[in-house]
Amino acid sequence: MISTSITRRTVKRAAPWIERCISSSVTSLNPPDLDSDTLSQVSNTSNLRLSHSLEPIPYTSGIELTPENSFHDKLGHKKVTVVGCGQVGMAIAYSMLNQTTAGTIALVDMNKDKLEGEAKDLEQGSAFHQHVRILASDEYSVSQGSHLVIVTAGAAQKPGESRLNLLDRNVGIMKNIIPQVLAFSPNAAICIVANPVDIMTAVAAKIAGPSIAPGRIFGSGTCLDSSRLRSLIAKKLDLDTAAVTGYVIGEHGDSSVPVWSSVRVGGVPLLKFGQEPTALHDAIHKEVVMSAYDVIQKKGYTNWAVGLTSSFIANAVVDNTRHIMPVSTCVRGLYGIEEDIFTSMPCTVGSTGVQRVINLPLTDSEQSKLKQSTLTLWEMQKGIWNMI
Repeated sequence: MISTSITRRTVKRAAPWIERCISSSVTSLNPPDLDSDTLSQVSNTSNLRLSHSLEPIPYTSGIELTPENSFHDKLGHKKVTVVGCGQVGMAIAYSMLNQTTAGTIALVDMNKDKLEGEAKDLEQGSAFHQHVRILASDEYSVSQGSHLVIVTAGAAQKPGESRLNLLDRNVGIMKNIIPQVLAFSPNAAICIVANPVDIMTAVAAKIAGPSIAPGRIFGSGTCLDSSRLRSLIAKKLDLDTAAVTGYVIGEHGDSSVPVWSSVRVGGVPLLKFGQEPTALHDAIHKEVVMSAYDVIQKKGYTNWAVGLTSSFIANAVVDNTRHIMPVSTCVRGLYGIEEDIFTSMPCTVGSTGVQRVINLPLTDSEQSKLKQSTLTLWEMQKGIWNMI
């Protein structure tokens, strides 16, 4: 148990030493001005964090890892670039603009005329929000010095089309984008939103190569799926969504896995210990899965919920909040998964992207479903993996 006697003042004084211990796995450092009792309590806090999470996993095994740097923490002015300014890209830009996520928002798209119109449209409302600089170009140089780059560019999902069917069309697009993003923003975290997001994130990480530290490239994953699950539960219980916590993990798509054992309502588990989900729970998850298809069928695309989700992720990166959210990262070695698969797990997200991967306890049935979800992804990914 962690003692509750550590005061905020003591934790604040000890924080730099905690970070050095965690990053270097050294526990014998001698922090100044800390008595033995505080030192013992701080050490226990560090060990707890390490035992419940792990460092980001590289996109494949057998490569030399690149250490992360603290570039982002030292800069006050933040810049976010959105690559691909269709319905989703502009919803992300609009959400960030209204939340003042960054001081500069750069937009990159190949449709120059439409892009200029979108940028002017945003700029002309500048009297009604805090000052944010809007840049727009069909050249990647406009993204130079970004702290976060959000990639939405890709072939649009058609009504009734599975996200996995988008794979072939979007791999080629990613091969063009990632090298240019890294050329102008070599220290940026990169969040992939383009579908199929799990495979596109894996592809982007492999294109970037071993010079990019694990976790720098991650996907929006099931962050939105988890929001849909929480909102549906809250609606049925007539509660605010913030009262419900829980995760959807695995593929952002048809084989996603609702972790019912993780769902809490006001801190109380939704299911009793050992209880399996019922038909009602299955129906709620089915509604989560079908939500995007339903929206696409009715309006032709999804954008606003994705925009809000991406803005939430962007805030975590530019403000280095280290918020825990389910995003797509490499899960090789977890839960018996052997392949180079990127899929969603709860992760600590901060200025350098994914900083820790949470070791989420799963029931046997949840772990089995997760394994099946990753196999579904691998069946699609393995055909192109060795060709990148």
